[in-house]
Amino acid sequence: MQGLGGPGVHVLYIGHIGLPRADVGSSSFLNPDLPERLLNPAMCTISPWQEQIIPKTLLVKAIESDEPISFMGTTAIEAQVKDQFKKYTYPLPKAKGGTQIHMIWSSSPCRPTCWNGGHKVELSLQNPKIEFILTQHPWMENECCFSDIILPVSTFAEENDLMNNMTWGLPVYTVLYAEKAIEAIGESKSDFDAVFEIAKKLGLEEKVAEGYTEEDMIKLMYEILHVDERCTFEELKEKKYMPYNYSKDWEKDPPAFRLFYDDPEKNPLPTPTGKLEFYSERLAQNFPNDKERPPSPQWIEKGITHDDRRSSDRARMFPLLVVANHPRWRMHAQCDDISWMREISTCKVTGPDGYKYEPVWIHPQDAEKRGIKNGDIVKIFNEMGIVLAGAYVTERMMPGAIHIDHGARIDPIKIGEIDRGGAINLISPDKIISENCSGQATSSYLAEVQRLSIEEQDRWRKEYPEAFEREYEPDSGLQFNAWIERGEK
Repeated sequence: MQGLGGPGVHVLYIGHIGLPRADVGSSSFLNPDLPERLLNPAMCTISPWQEQIIPKTLLVKAIESDEPISFMGTTAIEAQVKDQFKKYTYPLPKAKGGTQIHMIWSSSPCRPTCWNGGHKVELSLQNPKIEFILTQHPWMENECCFSDIILPVSTFAEENDLMNNMTWGLPVYTVLYAEKAIEAIGESKSDFDAVFEIAKKLGLEEKVAEGYTEEDMIKLMYEILHVDERCTFEELKEKKYMPYNYSKDWEKDPPAFRLFYDDPEKNPLPTPTGKLEFYSERLAQNFPNDKERPPSPQWIEKGITHDDRRSSDRARMFPLLVVANHPRWRMHAQCDDISWMREISTCKVTGPDGYKYEPVWIHPQDAEKRGIKNGDIVKIFNEMGIVLAGAYVTERMMPGAIHIDHGARIDPIKIGEIDRGGAINLISPDKIISENCSGQATSSYLAEVQRLSIEEQDRWRKEYPEAFEREYEPDSGLQFNAWIERGEK
């Protein structure tokens, strides 16, 4: 608001804007002659890939509903703006090949832990409509526990790949040949090989791989990035990296947005008005009656899709505001089994039963009202279900709110209702941001906390003995054998 692009006034932009221009031969760093599907390999949008899509936030509704569901936009991070104002329907009409989901093939099994309404996700995965679930993943996480077949795939350290840092705005533009550090452990294969082997069984290997081997795919990316104009593929493999030089005249380039600052009429921004917008013309034109996502940022206390403020009527029953941040000691559910991390008091709280619970931060005043002491096993609950945690009583948390990191691995006591692992997204709201936006709103919501009584623990142990008999190691959590029932060849 003080003059975008002016001296001393700037906005950090993750991308190549504002950095010295690299001599790459293409402003997008990609070969413009390639089809859109290859030009945008990471774009999770309908345009380059397919016609049918289901927002992750609506997965449960899509599975459970017997009627078609409709929604606005794709919700993908890199989706094109124009797609956000289109209405989509699942399933597509039969004339277009539409059908309901009968099989799930997942390579990112994090729905219950990372997305909204996780308890309902668990139940939907067991819906009779879902006849088969296959998961390929290096670790035993979340949906793996609901899968019929699990394919162990290799990690980044066990396979060759090509990397570049051009799109992330780092000071030096470099292409890296990432050579595997070790051979794949056990029977694990790369994602490419796992899919290819299944395609061979179905007689579809040529259609799926289009004649490419994994090495061919790496070479293709090598050409897409124009590295072939600077060194041979063999030279890149030997040296392992190839930095791009800055363009010789890069010092003549103005700082990012400086041209807009000097003359905004001649150098407009890529917005409908060409200016820095605080009012979205697109939202106003497409969704003029949206009370939950108006054209300008506003404080919307509640709406028809959400009501999770402490001033709401629901707060009489669930008076605490859950703050669920991204975790400090892991990446979503990954690294939840690292023993060194689990020794840290803010990573796991060792309960009286020896189980390492996910910490829930609570202010001493709120803890005292509920008879909770540091280290107690507590249950966090609302209409969505119950999640157990270990009390971490601290004045660093303000009264009336509790904090628990998202991303803990699930450990169901009763699927769809009670979880021991501390996966807080299991009880997050299953509502979307607005009628016209299928994003999730799970950063804060209402719940109550109670100390878990010995009597209730004993009752659960009697009702769900299998949940407490799973193989468990405090240093790393639930073991692989805790889940596999028929893993023999």
